[in-house]
Amino acid sequence: MTLAYERPATLEEALGLLGRPGAMPMFGGTDLIGQIDRGIIEPQLLVDMQHTGLHDIKEAGEGLSIGAGVTLAALAASALVGPYTAIISAASSAASPILRNVGTVGGNLCQGTRCWYFRGEDWHCWLGGGDTCYAQIGDHRKHGLKPGDCISAHPSDLAPALAACGARVVVVSASGERVLDLSDLYRTPSEDNRSLVTLSQGEIISEVLLPRPALRSSFRRLGERQAFSFPLVCVAAALRDGDVSAFAGGVANIPVRIDPLDPLADLPGNPQTMWKRTALATLTTRVLDDIAQL
Repeated sequence: MTLAYERPATLEEALGLLGRPGAMPMFGGTDLIGQIDRGIIEPQLLVDMQHTGLHDIKEAGEGLSIGAGVTLAALAASALVGPYTAIISAASSAASPILRNVGTVGGNLCQGTRCWYFRGEDWHCWLGGGDTCYAQIGDHRKHGLKPGDCISAHPSDLAPALAACGARVVVVSASGERVLDLSDLYRTPSEDNRSLVTLSQGEIISEVLLPRPALRSSFRRLGERQAFSFPLVCVAAALRDGDVSAFAGGVANIPVRIDPLDPLADLPGNPQTMWKRTALATLTTRVLDDIAQL
């Protein structure tokens, strides 16, 4: 199959192209190209979003607007984002310095799982459209705690931090736009729809909207090394108007809201992942201590 490429000069032109069957957007491409290379996805048209005006961080009322094309490095270095401590920490620790210079906010939120059965060329797993979640009958020591047809772990550091800070996403297409709470961007995959996000063909995230900064926020993660490491478990929490909002990554195939007082609820784990329950409880205690002491 021939893969076509377009670099539109405006967002409107890009949205028109993305409405075509088989079209996919490309921001940084750090995850997209790898999935194409391994045959996980087979787009017919790549729409380069470099010149579509989605690379700004700017004030929006009491909060901020963050373009989907903003790189993780730019996000971590932004003075405007500085008061959102959890987001700065998450953006600073994601992936590696090289990837943070290229990878974008939108791409990080919509990236695919790092499950080796999903990424491997020797398997056609359930999430990829097959019949079997091989992790459940094989090596799943880095996988999720939540039961289901797929026990992969969501790899985004940024998603839990943004969700805890009350972020919303603006989703646009040639037909118009809609605004979602960030947690509503994600869905549990089902037999008839294996997607982990609620985006339809032709839709993209154009920007992330943040409310005024929380009184305090914190992000903690556990990884195998300091650089080039996706989170094994990560937790973000924010204190606003006396209430604590907390989200975790790496414990289910989508980011999950957790009860700060009972973070292990509905996350029983699997035979090889019980250690993640300890990690989740420990990280939750630490972020709560952070926002209590700041």
